[in-house]
Amino acid sequence: MNLSVERKLVGESAYEQLRNHIMQGKLTPGQKLKLNALRDEYGVSVNTLRETLMRLASDGFVEVEGQKGFRVKPVSIADLEELVELRRTLETLGLRKSMANKSGHMDWKSKLISTHYRLSCMEKLMMEDESSNVQEWEKADRDFHRAIVSNCGSQQLMRYHASILELSMRYQLLALSKRPFRGEAAAEEHRELLDALVSDDVEKAVEMLGDHITKGAQKIPEF
Repeated sequence: MNLSVERKLVGESAYEQLRNHIMQGKLTPGQKLKLNALRDEYGVSVNTLRETLMRLASDGFVEVEGQKGFRVKPVSIADLEELVELRRTLETLGLRKSMANKSGHMDWKSKLISTHYRLSCMEKLMMEDESSNVQEWEKADRDFHRAIVSNCGSQQLMRYHASILELSMRYQLLALSKRPFRGEAAAEEHRELLDALVSDDVEKAVEMLGDHITKGAQKIPEF
């Protein structure tokens, strides 16, 4: 294998592991990230780690301290409220644009149905065993909500929405250590939202999506 390709794959693997551990709280909010300790734990070079942590800092999961230091980005209710407001704004706008865009409309609905099916399966598994399924559930939830805006016709909107969505999902995962998974309530909200989307009921879908985002945040305890 080409060395540059191999290095890229190693870096991508380190990024995914570190991101998941930050999302799930295995690397705790505010924790200092010491390169030598991380090198031993993740089995990658210090240079690869530094590049990976800079990428995570760019994505909003890590903060750079001084010239060389890194720490996991802290969490706060104020930060959560800002993320929720931004997510509601971007996601409901993306929904309206996706429903108004008749180009590829049937393909979009097919994507909604398929991503929702996987999400519903993962929600059932989460209700049975959170710890074993949390990573796949988070991805399925994220994929469904990204699918909602995927027919909006704006690459910029989709890019910013994906970033805000991921940062807000971090709070959902961290909250699992303090309160149970929302389970059937969230699953029912997703089912009703899907019905409104495939029925072309724009105003109902917008209202339900906004309420769903807000309710999810309201169930998150203070950090």
